[in-house]
Amino acid sequence: MEDILGFGDLIESRPVEHMGQSDLTFNGMLVPGLKIYEDGGESGCGGKVWIAGELLCEFILEKSRDGELLKDWINDDSVSFGNVLELGSGTGLVGLCVGLVTKKQSQRMVKTYITDIDQLVPLMEKNVELNLIDQQVFAKELLWGEALPIEFAPVKTGHATTSSLDLVLAADCVYLEKAFPLLEKTLLDLTECDNPPVILMAYRKRRKADKHFFQKIRKNFNVIVINDFKNYDQYLKQRTHLFQLVRK
Repeated sequence: MEDILGFGDLIESRPVEHMGQSDLTFNGMLVPGLKIYEDGGESGCGGKVWIAGELLCEFILEKSRDGELLKDWINDDSVSFGNVLELGSGTGLVGLCVGLVTKKQSQRMVKTYITDIDQLVPLMEKNVELNLIDQQVFAKELLWGEALPIEFAPVKTGHATTSSLDLVLAADCVYLEKAFPLLEKTLLDLTECDNPPVILMAYRKRRKADKHFFQKIRKNFNVIVINDFKNYDQYLKQRTHLFQLVRK
């Protein structure tokens, strides 16, 4: 596929292996299971499920209750997540998990946006349809480093700049060094406001260069390790971590 905007070289290529559909219950926490169609690498490395996405899904499921997203993690009744954005969604795994959790929420409609490069949007849309959550989850293009789409950009009202988002999720987005500055810019743009959204980032350490990303973002974000979940030790053995990023 021709990449007019030049983002094709930011996609790590993989052999094409059609993997079909799979069901994910996350140790029985999500029944019936989440349905995922993986294209096995046809659209790049984003077309399959990765371990950091599984970690973030497990955390969300463990810490949510009665359709209330992350209720048992925030421990603050004044905080709720009505608008959620997932960056680098690939198959849409994490955002789909959020959609299934919040589908049970009757008091407030939670909108979840799963985003990636244009060529992955059809795959994300297919997975939204498979899980029957097209009223909760919406697949959109979002290119890191580019100007934010209007629905995600902070809005200036009077003397205040307000975020339209409550929660930003990212899983396995730190994988290609030349994309680090683009991801950092997008995170900065999303939090350039008076009420920055909560950011959760799951990440598997694969190469030494990854540390450069975290060294750089520490100039503008506090990087807080999250370890209060059931399978923390299991994921740690696989060099997979969960962080909260808090804008300074």
